[in-house]
Formats: sequence, C-alpha cells, structure tokens
Amino acid sequence: MKQPQFSPLKTEEQVAVIFAGVNGYLDKLALNQVGKFEHGLLSHMRSAGKDVLDGIRNEKALSDDLRAKLKAEIDAFAKTFA
Repeated sequence: MKQPQFSPLKTEEQVAVIFAGVNGYLDKLALNQVGKFEHGLLSHMRSAGKDVLDGIRNEKALSDDLRAKLKAEIDAFAKTFA
C-alpha cells in the first residue's frame, strides 16, 4: 500500500486495502498491477461499498458481519478487475 504524500487514506480505506492484501487477492497479480487494483478497489468501496467503509469507521473493528460484507465487496470488485 502506497499513499500519496499529503493525501493519506482514511483508516477504513486502509483496512480494506490491507484486508485484500493479506487475504490473497493480490497474489496472482503482477507487481505493476497492484497499484491499479488498489485504486480500483478504493473507487469501488467508496461507491458500492460505502456502507462497509462506514461500518468499519463507526465500529472501529471488523466484526464477523463486517468481515463478510468486506469480503463480498472485494470479491465483486476482483471479478471485474482485468
């Protein structure tokens, strides 16, 4: 995860990106595709997954329910990533 200087990601966005990384979503990607995946995932989460990001921000933890919703959103994005 690389954040632009003076433009850090929100904590809930960091959680989503790190979750994708530690759960194998980046394993099959070429190194030069990782940034594109991260950017696309964040865009997806900010629109379709907004409720999940809101839940992470409000709960300050990943409950089993939030974890399942986050995984579902990442799965949905990963299927469209080319």
